[in-house]
Amino acid sequence: MKKNLSSIIFTVLCICLVPVTGLSSTTFVLNNSGHPVYGMNADGGHIPGFVIVNKRGVTKTTALVLPENRISWTSQFGSVTFHAIAREFPSEGINEAGLFIATMAGAQLQKDAYPEPDSRKPISQYQLVQYQLDNFSTVAEVIASHQSIRIPKPQENSPAPPGSIHFLVGDSQGNCASIEFLDGEMVCHTGWTMPVKVLANSTYDESISYFRRFRFIHIFFPITPIDSLRPSLYRFAVAADSVKKYRPKRSGPAVDYAFQILQDVEVTPANHTATWSFVYDSANKQIHFRSWSNDQIRWFDLSALDFSCTTPVKVLDITADLSGDVTNSFVDYTKEIDLEMLNTLGLPEEVINAMASYPDTTVCTE
Repeated sequence: MKKNLSSIIFTVLCICLVPVTGLSSTTFVLNNSGHPVYGMNADGGHIPGFVIVNKRGVTKTTALVLPENRISWTSQFGSVTFHAIAREFPSEGINEAGLFIATMAGAQLQKDAYPEPDSRKPISQYQLVQYQLDNFSTVAEVIASHQSIRIPKPQENSPAPPGSIHFLVGDSQGNCASIEFLDGEMVCHTGWTMPVKVLANSTYDESISYFRRFRFIHIFFPITPIDSLRPSLYRFAVAADSVKKYRPKRSGPAVDYAFQILQDVEVTPANHTATWSFVYDSANKQIHFRSWSNDQIRWFDLSALDFSCTTPVKVLDITADLSGDVTNSFVDYTKEIDLEMLNTLGLPEEVINAMASYPDTTVCTE
């Protein structure tokens, strides 16, 4: 029964959760005098969302894969993650070492995006972000981890193809990479192969090609009309153009500049309709964010959070009527918070119960 349940959960998630994990998302990195500033929009709709403080020193085992293929690890770093599904299954986040990871759904559904089964252990695309934030501090380590893990392909009889999730990864040193899965292979851009540190929903190669044409046209037509037929490519180009123009001494505060980019690339910029928009200021270790239901920019101090697993896990509702510094507004996590998110997704009851119960399997080892 457990084996069948794992298969059911994985299949259902592939079908149902692509719109939640990064539809119409845009992510970028500004170079603020050597200190990276990360910006992210998640345009998933008007759904519940929470910020969760994840602890170091917690032993975990992979979920959503068959028992004989599971991986166990103990988290080396605490992290803060943004969630629209459930605890331990984040869309994006930052750990205390400064590693940043954001997910975006591919613009095209591709059933054969992920590699064929091999000697590597599988880990669900929905748990991969937390696994990497738990274990790594640099972009190089994240890329190298794919030598021993892989995202499993869906079952051949899946009633619908999954979305190929791709990632933008950055670290405290300003290193950055896009990681995509195309035709069974991992495609990575970093260093000189990533001339602009931006990623939306289209592949990086498609996006950078479109951006170069966009910039050429922009010379002659400074006000470029919105490209409604290729929205992901257009959002990439708008963000990339602003990232290229950013100058720390002339462009104003980096956080304000980043939020202006996020507003410019929202689906409906005037209304701030993103599920959440957040900016991570690495120099000050502060996370600033706003949400679809609360337009006020709030912030909290990463260095002031307690990452010891001997204390309760803390959460913050992104829709709460708060403003300013919300570092002290986090509350204790309860399973009801996961159920609030999961019950909006139209999932079968056994899937909801399995995902909401997963945190109970983790163990503090401090």
